[in-house]
Amino acid sequence: MALHRVHQQILRSHHLFEPLNEEQMEELMSSSHLLNIDKGSPLFRQGDPATSFYFVISGSVKVFRLAADGQEKVFDVLSARQTVAEAMLLTDSANYSACAEALEPTQLYRLPSSVYLHLLQSNSRLAFALISRLSGRMQQRLNEIETLSLKNSTHRVVRYLLNQLNQCNENISSFNLPMAKQLIAGHLSIQPETFSRVIRRLTDEQVISQNGRQINILNRFRLEQFE
Repeated sequence: MALHRVHQQILRSHHLFEPLNEEQMEELMSSSHLLNIDKGSPLFRQGDPATSFYFVISGSVKVFRLAADGQEKVFDVLSARQTVAEAMLLTDSANYSACAEALEPTQLYRLPSSVYLHLLQSNSRLAFALISRLSGRMQQRLNEIETLSLKNSTHRVVRYLLNQLNQCNENISSFNLPMAKQLIAGHLSIQPETFSRVIRRLTDEQVISQNGRQINILNRFRLEQFE
């Protein structure tokens, strides 16, 4: 497919595509599809054949699994300029190990895994870019596991808020929560009421302020020390 110039610039800025030359990019994109999906629409379900991965142009996507009791365990929320399910490229499984669906109206590219894997064989920079991406994701997951296993609910919420703040520009002290509190609580393996209680305590002690989904950090040092 022909790439929109803006989309081409966005894709080129991502390290999973930057190493591709023009011919390789054309080979990948010729069998890719630009999708516009509504809030709540699935990208894939757990157990579906893992034939593609995705690049988000705008909007956001949650990746989750369903427990036996029907509750969602949210693993990640991906937004603009992030990839979804690229880890499946190097697994032995032929099927997706989780579900993914749009949290809002979302535009994204669906990219064929087989073509990307073919390009990996002839482009060492591309292979190292993928390895770097997956290594970073693994380290993030290990940090989350340590937090969830060893720390209490307050610490989990504080770490989450600090992680969100660290993703902002250096001089920014506010951010919007990327999803509803029920989803954040599920991601942190705590109850929504517990999440709300910790946020209320941080607000009462003037460590943060909240306006809807917007969180303002009033005292970063106190937040870092808060337990």
